[in-house]
Amino acid sequence: MKNKWLILLITVAGMISLLLGCGKEESKGPITEIRIGFQKGNTLNILKARGTLEKKLSQQGIKVKWSPFPMGSVLLEALNAGSIDFGHASDGNSVFAQAGGKPIVYVAAESPYPKGVAIVVPKNSPIQTIKDLKGKKVAVSKGGNQHYLLVKALEKEGLSFSDIQPVYYKDAAEARAAFDSKQIDALGLWDPYLAVLENEVQVRYLTDGQGLTENRTYYFASKTFAKEHPELIKTILEELNQADQWANSHPTEVASILSKELKIDQKALEVASKRREYGVQRIDDQVIKVQQELADTFYQLKLIPKGIQINSVIEQKPKWLPDNIK
Repeated sequence: MKNKWLILLITVAGMISLLLGCGKEESKGPITEIRIGFQKGNTLNILKARGTLEKKLSQQGIKVKWSPFPMGSVLLEALNAGSIDFGHASDGNSVFAQAGGKPIVYVAAESPYPKGVAIVVPKNSPIQTIKDLKGKKVAVSKGGNQHYLLVKALEKEGLSFSDIQPVYYKDAAEARAAFDSKQIDALGLWDPYLAVLENEVQVRYLTDGQGLTENRTYYFASKTFAKEHPELIKTILEELNQADQWANSHPTEVASILSKELKIDQKALEVASKRREYGVQRIDDQVIKVQQELADTFYQLKLIPKGIQINSVIEQKPKWLPDNIK
């Protein structure tokens, strides 16, 4: 009798487990919402404003939830936490995320934007060249595009990162406050905030990214989203590239859109838009090589805890690249 009860209990337990498993699978159902993280003033912001992605996905009964983030590092944290499915971040932020063990997946890249990042000083500053930064306080966002630019600019002049006093800021607003109050000697900044600073304050460039860094934006998906929904990533990239091509021929309209989003002067945004070429690109061997150089540099400077291989988080034959991306 005891054995019969044991067999019965095991049988019932097995059935309950099977039913619960089936219920879990059924509750998953078809996807009804895509969660996209974006930084105001960047490419995904333009796509959001145009509304073409929502229109395209609505045909499949899918909604788009947009979540703004102040910086790429914060966005990638949200991607890692499962709060968003897709987003973008700078080349430097991406390296820090991978080195920190974040399970990210590169899906595509933006065209290089070397004029969109610079190291600047007040116009009346005695600092005239990058060499003059030795011993000075230079503010950058840790792991940001201007951080890497500063490293490469110092190297070019025979200096190392340890020759300056780095000051790390959490966002562009904090950086601007430090610059205006003269708490720092020089500032690394990126568009559109760089263009805004130029428009409102007399500044002098020590260097921009030309010849030093490509300053790329990359697009990322969570591992789960990339594995389960490559066709939706394909749709996002397709609509994104169409928005990019529209932006290339409509800089004034782009500035108007972003001005409303950012609540900043449209003239500054026109400057930023006109010195940029928009376009989604596949991640080829050359793109990987440049990104690997950035990662190796950050590791040599002990800015990241371990060396990383960029190609380990890049799909070699992605299923999500649309025909309109070269």
